Amino acid sequence: MPYSLEETVKAAEEAGIENIGLWIEPVEEAGTSNVQRLLKESGITATSMSRVGFLANKRGKELTDAQDAARRALDMCAELSVPTLAFVAGGLPEDDRSIRNAEDRVRHTLETLMPDVIDSGVKIMLEPIHPLFVNDRSIVTTVGQALRVLDGLPAEHFGVLVDSWATFWDPNLEQSLRRAGAEGRLSGYQINDFTLPLPLPNNMNGRLMPGDGCIDLVSMTRWVAEAGYSGTVEVEVFNDEIWKLPVQRILELAVDSFERVIGRNFPN
Repeated sequence: MPYSLEETVKAAEEAGIENIGLWIEPVEEAGTSNVQRLLKESGITATSMSRVGFLANKRGKELTDAQDAARRALDMCAELSVPTLAFVAGGLPEDDRSIRNAEDRVRHTLETLMPDVIDSGVKIMLEPIHPLFVNDRSIVTTVGQALRVLDGLPAEHFGVLVDSWATFWDPNLEQSLRRAGAEGRLSGYQINDFTLPLPLPNNMNGRLMPGDGCIDLVSMTRWVAEAGYSGTVEVEVFNDEIWKLPVQRILELAVDSFERVIGRNFPN
């Protein structure tokens, strides 16, 4: 943000970036045919699509609408050959504060969507979100909890997306990553960094470039690798101040921070 997908893809190509994570809204705005053209002309591969879900607090038509939106996103991913789709659980409803009940609603939706997931060939990635946002964004806050929600679903179709900002605080993270790897559910890895205070009113937009905050990304990335993950690593940073910069400078910072934290410590 605030740059268009076309501006971002062209700048990424110039910066030598080979992969990009897409978001649904900019893809819809540009149109899938235009996005296909952009990716083909640039030689950049789309590694993921964000995001659907937000339904743990929904009932009736709102719930079915959210499920239908997920189906449309699966179709979009299939059309663009995007292999994975991020799924965010949604927050707690006012009339039921039970996280286990909310987990059951998320699980029911994933089971409902299973035929569409299989038909599309796109993998759903359940993404834990920092517990600061359990009320309105996600009742799934840890990798271990995500694995509990997914237990019994086929791992080739349902995995976990690990975001460093969202999960670094968890004292059981290393063990949960090992379990996720053993179950074949480590499906995506995003890096960024954490600091306080969080900005107001958009708390989510206080993420820093990797290496600029308090997260031990070297250890975390080692755990992810040792758990068997060998896919792409996405730099995902929401930051209003960074977004004020020229898109070329933003990508330069992303590449530099990636090399500083990941490239120097994990050259392979």
